[in-house]
Amino acid sequence: MRRQAFYKLAASTLAFQAPLLSAATTVDSAALDACSGYAARNIKTFGATLSADLVLNGAGCAVYGPDIKTLDLKVVYETGVLLNPYPDTRIHVKITDSTPSRYEVPETVFPRPNSNPSTSPKSSAIQFNYTTSPFAFSIFRTSTQEVLFSTASHPLIFEPQYLRVKTNLPNDANIYGLGEHTNPFRLPTDNTTLTLWSRDAYGIPAGTNLYSNHPVYFEHRKTGTHGVFLLNSNGMDIKLTNSGGKTTLEYNVIGGVLDFYFLAGSTTDPTEVSRQYAEIVGTPAEVPYWSFGFHQCRFGYKDFVDVANVITNYSIADIPLETMWTDIDYMDRRRIFTVDPQYFPLNRMREIVSYLHGHDQKYILMTDPAVAYTPGEDYGTYNRGTELDVWLKAANGSDSLGLVWPDWFHPKVTEFWNNEFALFYSPDTGIDIDGVWIDMNDPASFCVYPCTDPFQQAIDQQLPPPRTSAPPDPDTPIFINSSKNLNIVKRDILSPPYNINNAAGALSSKTASVDSKHYNGLVEYDVHNLYGTMMSTATQEAMLSRRPGERTLVITRSTFAGAGNKVGKWLGDNLSDWPHYRISIAGMLGFATIYQVPMIGSDICGF
Repeated sequence: MRRQAFYKLAASTLAFQAPLLSAATTVDSAALDACSGYAARNIKTFGATLSADLVLNGAGCAVYGPDIKTLDLKVVYETGVLLNPYPDTRIHVKITDSTPSRYEVPETVFPRPNSNPSTSPKSSAIQFNYTTSPFAFSIFRTSTQEVLFSTASHPLIFEPQYLRVKTNLPNDANIYGLGEHTNPFRLPTDNTTLTLWSRDAYGIPAGTNLYSNHPVYFEHRKTGTHGVFLLNSNGMDIKLTNSGGKTTLEYNVIGGVLDFYFLAGSTTDPTEVSRQYAEIVGTPAEVPYWSFGFHQCRFGYKDFVDVANVITNYSIADIPLETMWTDIDYMDRRRIFTVDPQYFPLNRMREIVSYLHGHDQKYILMTDPAVAYTPGEDYGTYNRGTELDVWLKAANGSDSLGLVWPDWFHPKVTEFWNNEFALFYSPDTGIDIDGVWIDMNDPASFCVYPCTDPFQQAIDQQLPPPRTSAPPDPDTPIFINSSKNLNIVKRDILSPPYNINNAAGALSSKTASVDSKHYNGLVEYDVHNLYGTMMSTATQEAMLSRRPGERTLVITRSTFAGAGNKVGKWLGDNLSDWPHYRISIAGMLGFATIYQVPMIGSDICGF
């Protein structure tokens, strides 16, 4: 079958039809490869752009729902605005439903990259090639004709809640990325499934989906290094398989659109593809110089005296402590923007911060997203948020309970979040923090699915947990021994027909229910994987509002592509054992070198 480059006319080939398949939770890959796919029609080219209609061949497969009959294909040769010693290096391939209602990652969350309008396919380092029926496409290097990505023999499947694209790769291919996961830096290609769906993953269980979602991979060959980025925030399984002397990579996505960016990378410089990816997601955020110093943090400080003694002991031991951190222990009944008046009274916490600043040291507190549901109580954060109506809503329009979560799409959420930061972290009346540590923004919930009675579950689980020690004398002296300077079609979103390999079980398990509604009408099913990055961005803006003109340090747990442009990340709740120490190295390499989050670290001594 003859293949055609982007700027040539395509040859028509005879369509075939596979037998209709019934919906199921699992379908054999060979059966999927036998689907009839689509035919490219009405193909048009203008300059650096190709467009076409993709029309379903026959009845389709209906594997996990009815096949969408007509799709829109748009291919654009792009190049970044940064100076680059190589030719034009980026191709944008987008396949969408021809109707306008299908969800895509909002541009307010992920701004699309700029491109040079004078780009030409003839000056591009890579080319788009296709066959018309069944429609398939490939990406190849202009200089060598080497194929980098090819869907040949793997027909496109595009259904309301299931998208499938599969590519052939060299045997035992060198693939890096597709995080967050516990695999080695170089991914194993023998029956590896990588699931992207943010979840609270205590202990970082091996082989499961974790906190962040970065659907990008770099492939390194002797002939060069290139990259592939799928801009899609829906849940997905990405499967790497070795069979018959070849490797395949298969995307199985439960919503959204197919929005690929192909990066030429380089035949001589493996680091070039990382720079090209940064042109899409943004270059890493600049952080303050002090953030590279020695930091101390752990969960379980029992009171303000405990925190102060840790700082003092560093001074006594002649260990230069740059920054002291405190976990949620300081909160009153785990309520954000509060301090426990008995264990961490505000005046003593302000004394700790004043001491640190007086010794040219810094202080960081944890800030979680969930707000305690306290109608009728004197909890200012909940009351102010309720007045602005900024909470994520349940499917019936009520506040989404499990706790309540800010809706980062709400037009007043920045006003709310900035105000809470200004009040609680006020240099004059609050805790004058220097950076922010974000946890639980996957978002995480302890309410076991289906979470029909969160209040009873809180009682059963003893949440918030009781203190295990008596409060200290509020006048206990501290630092006495320290003397040194230190719109969408109806879908089954609660139980989609294709089950991604979510280690927590149902998509709504231990998180916000996926039928929760945002202010702009989007549902959590589509934007779940964006929640952590949106909170992180709002927090970075709140810190800038507190200290205009100063670099911020915000360390978060859950991220999506592009988060590194604003914040840094830590790898979550690892344990203090050698296997976790080993996988943390691969995790840090992935975030620093591929996902553009170089401010990355792990709990050295465990959670």
